Amino acid sequence: MFRKILRLVTSVAMLCLVACFDDNPSDASIDSPESSGTSVVSGESSSSVAESSSGDAGGSAANVASSSNENVAATSSSVIANSSSSAKAPKNTAACMWKGTDEYVPVKTGLDPDDKYGAGYWYNFGDSFKGGKSFIEFPINDDDQLNEWENIVRLIGECGGYCGAFVLDRGSANEAYAGFGFNVAGVEDPMKSNPIDGVREGDISDWGGVCVTYAADQDVYLELEADSAALYEVKLDKSIDFVEKCVTWNELNAVESSKHARSIRLKMKSTEKMTGHLTVSAIGKYDANGACEIDGHAEVLPKDNGPAAAYEGIIVLRSSSSGQCTEPKEVSEMWNGFASPLTTVETGLDNGTETSGYWFSFDDDMSGVGSVKLPQPLGIEYPTGDEIYDYCMGACGELQFAKEGYLGIGFHVAGVVDPLDGDLPAAKANISSWGGLCVTYASDTDLEVILAYTQEGGFGNLSRMPKMTLPKSIKLKTVCADWDNFMTVFSEVSTTFMTSILFAVQGEANTKSRINIRGLGKYSEKTNFCSPGDDPFVSGKLGLVIK
Repeated sequence: MFRKILRLVTSVAMLCLVACFDDNPSDASIDSPESSGTSVVSGESSSSVAESSSGDAGGSAANVASSSNENVAATSSSVIANSSSSAKAPKNTAACMWKGTDEYVPVKTGLDPDDKYGAGYWYNFGDSFKGGKSFIEFPINDDDQLNEWENIVRLIGECGGYCGAFVLDRGSANEAYAGFGFNVAGVEDPMKSNPIDGVREGDISDWGGVCVTYAADQDVYLELEADSAALYEVKLDKSIDFVEKCVTWNELNAVESSKHARSIRLKMKSTEKMTGHLTVSAIGKYDANGACEIDGHAEVLPKDNGPAAAYEGIIVLRSSSSGQCTEPKEVSEMWNGFASPLTTVETGLDNGTETSGYWFSFDDDMSGVGSVKLPQPLGIEYPTGDEIYDYCMGACGELQFAKEGYLGIGFHVAGVVDPLDGDLPAAKANISSWGGLCVTYASDTDLEVILAYTQEGGFGNLSRMPKMTLPKSIKLKTVCADWDNFMTVFSEVSTTFMTSILFAVQGEANTKSRINIRGLGKYSEKTNFCSPGDDPFVSGKLGLVIK
């Protein structure tokens, strides 16, 4: 039942994440404008599935065209500042569909509830099929062993939104442009590379319009693509601070076309060579008071964030929480993957056998729930010296479920009763003086922290033991919770006779989950934690959670 975890070693290759601009023209017919004031650009279409070229990854292609003499729709739509600095009426947060700070990749358009067609996923586009040479650079390194959306999550985590440095060069085209956006209803075949005619239409007329929270050092153009690739466009003024701009379909002259919408896009364009920087941090349905609350301020990245001059000036959203932030290692005195790797969790409660704090993997009842795949084969004895986890900078693994149940990793707080007679039962210990736990972790599903006790046959029913839930987070996150936050089927939670701390996922059959525990400490009231900076999800040979 218990499988001890030993030293893990690997190396990781990192590649640069750049946009993919493999455009394909479309001969689709264009509906006539709804009014003489509408800005409509013909011959444009987009796709949402990336097709990487040499050295390019992390974005999807789109087919676009632009006209230097197009009429941009005039707008009187309101600009709503961040609520923390505004005394205006409260925003309609129920209308917010996506915020970069939520670390959720697709925009929740409501037109693809089963995520069958890839609606709401960000893609990039440019002017290459027109003869242009424009491109977008991103302030992260791309890992080609991660899938596209994992890389986008990393980008969003770095910027607090979808961000990039625009390098515009029209080449032989009349005008240079590049941008990014999302399809409101997805594509017919998300697995087909760069589909030309696969973008689905959806009725978003009930949105009333769209709200965009952004920061940019050049003017930006917000587009609704509809009616077989017609574009309805409005200019958003540059703003180094994050602002929310809300535009109605009527202001876009697209009331009728919003019933046949394909995508929402933002782009920069110029007839001259130009660089610019854009970050989109939130998207919402139209509301006169605004749709999305963001908590943060704009910060401009320095030049040394990337190899090209264009990196200098990328705008990111940083937390505006008051007070100096606290590093997770400051609440990780028992286990600290950020420092020199520790062999064991330092519980301070060893029973004299020197077997406390050693990590093991487990299933809940040894009845074939599944397995915990680790970055190297398991040993059969307790390790000695420093043989632990420089691979993960923590305790990590991939949980593979054959049927519904619990899988995870854990440690005994006092050790086992007799180390010469197997692992069970574990010794009991009083952990009430800890007050609770601080956990620095990453997990692609919700992770349960369970206060467990062992019996002769194992743990028994884990669902009946005191536990609290850590929300899934692909970025490293630190959470501190006191014992009162641990819930149980009983009226009170007793921490007097605990044997083990478990980090478990209750999974369904034929599913997988990845977890990494980077830091553990006794309860602290600290809340304003800095980002550890390391990306927890980098696929190694087994696709595990490592550094």
